[in-house]
Amino acid sequence: MLTPTLNVLKETFKRLLYKGNYRVLERILEKTHKGDLVAIFRYLSHQERVKIFQILMNIDIEKASDLLYDLDEDIQIEILRALPVKEAVRILITFSTGEISKIIDKLPAQLQNAILEKLAEEEKEELQKFISYGEDSIAPLISEEYIAVEEEKTVEEVLNIIRSAPEDIEVIYIYVVDKKERLIGVVSIKEILTAPPNAQIKDIMTTDVISIRADVTKSEAIDIFQRYDLLIIPVVDENDELIGVIYIDDILDAITEKTTEDFFKMAGAQEEELFYTNQILKTAKLRLPWLLVVVFGEMVSAFIISMFDFTIRQFLPIVFFLPLVAAVSGMISSQSAIITARGLSTGKITEYFKDFLNFLLREVKVALIIAFVVATVVGAISSLWLSTHIIGVVIGTALFLNVVIAAFTGGLLPYISLKVHKDPTVATGPITLTLNDILGILIYLGSATFFLEYIKV
Repeated sequence: MLTPTLNVLKETFKRLLYKGNYRVLERILEKTHKGDLVAIFRYLSHQERVKIFQILMNIDIEKASDLLYDLDEDIQIEILRALPVKEAVRILITFSTGEISKIIDKLPAQLQNAILEKLAEEEKEELQKFISYGEDSIAPLISEEYIAVEEEKTVEEVLNIIRSAPEDIEVIYIYVVDKKERLIGVVSIKEILTAPPNAQIKDIMTTDVISIRADVTKSEAIDIFQRYDLLIIPVVDENDELIGVIYIDDILDAITEKTTEDFFKMAGAQEEELFYTNQILKTAKLRLPWLLVVVFGEMVSAFIISMFDFTIRQFLPIVFFLPLVAAVSGMISSQSAIITARGLSTGKITEYFKDFLNFLLREVKVALIIAFVVATVVGAISSLWLSTHIIGVVIGTALFLNVVIAAFTGGLLPYISLKVHKDPTVATGPITLTLNDILGILIYLGSATFFLEYIKV
């Protein structure tokens, strides 16, 4: 939520845009802090964001570049897609190669080609290298804004290096390298400030350096940051040569991106939808695949119901409880699938089969207790409602079996997904729900058919 002051500023932007009073708007934009603009942009419409950003580009390209960099990725892409190609290229070439690599694959092909044409050959090769690493690579997160010195340097010499460093370098640690640029130590800015000026770095540095390789995934990098409570971590290549650092800000962005991606997968949607806010057909096209999977699955459910038409004709009230069976089994399977997928993603559940089996058995034991309670309550209510205890036995038995099997399948599917090298979160959405609908209806109507001679009227 915006503060009252920012809310007034947002409404001022809107009013000035509506009136076409761009000169006043320009003066206000010049004085407004970049952080406030980032907050306000989240609450503007598509057209308002694009227009205000274009105005800002015309008066202060550097501030516009900083603003674009700090905006949420979906808003970044939305603005870049709406800008004319020349303007989009003009703002993008103010980014570093690593920053461009984070978003280039989400931009239109025409804009991608235009950017590549503008870059120098060396930058072009570096960008293509970043892209080749893949979506889950840490390569786009690596920053070259750090200070590295050789171990023979004195504290006074290092302080002079720090003073002459660019203002945008955040100096937290100084990294120590040998003649071959291999990482051999680290020293904090506090240690440098409190050490004698003539002391050599090798005498005060820590040689036990926590670092990561350039080929690790974002998930692995996130785990290391969380495990060691880091603010920054050095990145080395296969020869232990220091090639860059990753800051906590970029890791937090990666965590947010991963969480957003997981939510979309659980909903059977794609994060890419956020980049097409004004393209209805494109959004529909992105959603259709999973919806068609659900349609096909529910058609199987309809076919199963038709196979039990004899049972339904003999005792019509059995149909009354079909939605309840589907809803309860769907809820249980979703709970089990989400807990399992989250556990596998965070490492709280290991992928070793023995450890996973122990977790799955725990889920089944929990499901047995829930199944007994739910089956007893629903069975009793249905017996009183339909004035026959046998219907309560049928409903209760079917629900009991459904809950247990739903918990088992819900817990198993994310593990299978992981083993075939897919994201476990994929198995928490439409696939799990549809499969449990099919199994739930089959078990319920199968149980009713088994007890048919006792329940028919």
